[in-house]
Amino acid sequence: MRGFLATDEALAAARESLPRLKGLKGPYAAVTARDRTGKPHTILASSDEASIPGLAPPCFDSESYGIIESGYPGRQDLLAGLFAYRRWDGRSFHPSLPEDSPVLRAVSYALGHAMEITGIAPFCIGGDGIIPSCAMPETLWEMLGLRFIYADGCIAVADKQAGMLSVPGKGDDKLDSVSYRFHRLFPSSPEQCFTHRLDMDTSGLLVLAFSREAHRSVSMQFEARTVRKEYEALLEGTLEEDEGLIDAPMRLDPERRPLQVVDHIQGRKAITRWRKLEAYGNCTRVRFYPETGRTHQLRVHSAYIGHPILGDRLYGTRAPGERLCLHASYIELDHPASGGRISFSSPAPF
Repeated sequence: MRGFLATDEALAAARESLPRLKGLKGPYAAVTARDRTGKPHTILASSDEASIPGLAPPCFDSESYGIIESGYPGRQDLLAGLFAYRRWDGRSFHPSLPEDSPVLRAVSYALGHAMEITGIAPFCIGGDGIIPSCAMPETLWEMLGLRFIYADGCIAVADKQAGMLSVPGKGDDKLDSVSYRFHRLFPSSPEQCFTHRLDMDTSGLLVLAFSREAHRSVSMQFEARTVRKEYEALLEGTLEEDEGLIDAPMRLDPERRPLQVVDHIQGRKAITRWRKLEAYGNCTRVRFYPETGRTHQLRVHSAYIGHPILGDRLYGTRAPGERLCLHASYIELDHPASGGRISFSSPAPF
């Protein structure tokens, strides 16, 4: 991955801004953005503690933080007021740990002024030019509301956390979701920016579109089954074989929505290939290669062979504090603009 969003645009803005940054403390960041009228802006930030005219101000008062931390140990309520960031919906929030960087300053400024971010470029200055950095602070993902592993002018790939909806459900209490946050963060994207979905309890990779053309391209690839997807899971019990294939047609159980059931008469074709990665204790780590994309397919097929996915509240058992141990770990598709084959991976968090 070269960077986040239209990094070339942000790096170009950084190069043009070099004269304004001379004498300031590095590292630095340049964020390109558009306001509600579509006017472009370049937001610059450095690591200088003081507020510098023309640069994004600090989000964190480190001197006061140190004084209070030493004088009032454990008083997180007092410390929280010393650093505030803006997040994807424009609201302020206080992270669990203080973290200040040029990237956070510039992004917080853009989000606080209702701008749509088009490029993020952290960098240092070396010689007569800039040295790009690909390091992104952890707090950035809290500010953006989503953890991105890739983004360009066409698509973004987000690493969804377990427990978050892919798309809004029915009712205002189910509005918050990956697609809702994405569209709020990038208002010029189509409202239907999602190209596929993951169960709320499943974590992992989701592809989102910045334009209707990109959405159409990726959606057609899913329909044609040319997108390659892989999942990692922990199953209950020990699988004796090293690999296998599950061919078990499925359908909705209308009396127990949203549960799905295996039905060899009325069910729709559902095929899953799997490979054992590791066995330990009373569970087995597997890699799934679904050939079809039915609702809850991997969860139903796992239970069907007698090895439900750990933490599955619908088709197995879940103890308090457990999560569904299913993660969309790999996706491969054709880029909507270049047509070249691209792939992304994400390690399972369990």
